Amino acid sequence: MRKRDFSKFYILGSLVAAIILLIFLNFFGWFEWPKKIFFKAAVPILKPFESTGRKLSDGLGILFNIKSLIRENSQLRIQNQDLISKLSKLSEVAQENKFLRQQLQIEPSFESKMVQAELVGFDPGNVGRYFLIGVGTDSGVAVNQAVILPGGFLVGKITEAKNNFSKVLELIDSDSAVFTLTQETRVGGVVRGDHGVGLILDMIPPEKEIKPQELVISSGLDGFIPNGLVIGEVENKISSESEVFQRFKIKPSINYNEIETVFIILGNR
Repeated sequence: MRKRDFSKFYILGSLVAAIILLIFLNFFGWFEWPKKIFFKAAVPILKPFESTGRKLSDGLGILFNIKSLIRENSQLRIQNQDLISKLSKLSEVAQENKFLRQQLQIEPSFESKMVQAELVGFDPGNVGRYFLIGVGTDSGVAVNQAVILPGGFLVGKITEAKNNFSKVLELIDSDSAVFTLTQETRVGGVVRGDHGVGLILDMIPPEKEIKPQELVISSGLDGFIPNGLVIGEVENKISSESEVFQRFKIKPSINYNEIETVFIILGNR
């Protein structure tokens, strides 16, 4: 029994002595050259494992990055769709507000009651410049009433009115004519449609002078179209010296191919 205890004490003492010796030798730097030899011999062996470990780590990093990018891309796509939807709704609201705001600016000027209408189609029975709107006699619409855009731009006039729809003749149609006035020189005349492609200012006395780019507005002399509605601007003279009256080409102030919403002036209050 004593022998076994002595053996255990001897082993424990030897371990403690070895540890103290190793600490002592390391403290004075006597292990530097064995460590150098060990690491020099171990580097070639450990190098492949280090490279493999780095590649494995990089591969796992790329995998996690791809998953993260896919998740972020999905979130961005959802956010983008949500923004497009909101912008579309805001754009429609802005358009409606714009029409209503401009309507309020027009109404006091003409002292008239107006009704808003949407373009709903074209009359297949006519080859001229006509379109149909979704309001009619039930809303107070009647023949010869002026049809305008926000801002007071003359589009044309009502030529036919039913209960819930009406037909509008555009100003650029050859059958259209309206009494006008040049805004600056105050020369009266008649604007006619030029085969659906433009406007012509006619019936101008030869002694009258009209300036290029001068604005042409309605004069109200026909009793149906209010005065002051914008029609277009003077481009150039197209009549010859031998003609009795002067004629001028007029550039329309609106694009007739982009009409969506109009206002009908129902009459004086």
